[in-house]
Amino acid sequence: MRIYLEFFNKKLGIGDVHVYVLGPDKNGIASLSIVPAQDPAQMLPFLQGIVTKLNLRPTPPPIKPHPTSRPPANLPPDAFVVHLVSRALSGGSWHEFPSENWIVLNGAESNQLLPPGKVEPKQSWTIPQPVAVKLAEWVYPQNEEKTGKNRSRVDVADFRLTAVTVEGPLVRARIDGKIKLWHGFYPGAMNAQNEKDIAASELIGYIDFDAAQHRIQRLRIVTEKGTYPNTAFAASLVSMSKETLAALQ
Repeated sequence: MRIYLEFFNKKLGIGDVHVYVLGPDKNGIASLSIVPAQDPAQMLPFLQGIVTKLNLRPTPPPIKPHPTSRPPANLPPDAFVVHLVSRALSGGSWHEFPSENWIVLNGAESNQLLPPGKVEPKQSWTIPQPVAVKLAEWVYPQNEEKTGKNRSRVDVADFRLTAVTVEGPLVRARIDGKIKLWHGFYPGAMNAQNEKDIAASELIGYIDFDAAQHRIQRLRIVTEKGTYPNTAFAASLVSMSKETLAALQ
């Protein structure tokens, strides 16, 4: 509120969705409304004008580059972690950047991705529903969120696997998936305005595993076609090695 009132009194421009630039002393310097702020041709001169006005000089960044999303901490030793990235294929605002999420399966859940016993070429199986829902419930494009809690209603989570290569204990299986879920763009329960916020997608991918040790080596799944009201989107689900998870912490 202090910033809003200061910019109002200084006639520097205000708005509920607005870019406010403050100086090191936390006092207002300049502002820009959200529409031109999303246009590089307007945003860059705006920032350059502030640099010139304050006679700024290059310095090391105050915040070092780092991952924008980190995996959960204190994972159990048997955790199987899948990194989900999803983004709308058009539009601005929420759609400017991809969304990320982390799906964590425990050992018992990840074992359900694989068939029991020896695997034969062309053998097929499906992922049980509780695990399939955990993989499916975050597959939708960016929207407005206030918490990290999932609020999707999953209607279809169908993952069918078929062994395409079997070399001793090592197996590669193709994954064909279909997902349909309701997820309101804004937080809140289903109502007359958001009841059609349905995310539907078809997916394809593969999983490599050692059938003798019942150990997954890698999992890769991408959307072939994802739709949300008036929005096409793409998503990927990629399993993370322990080394990669450690590097991202």
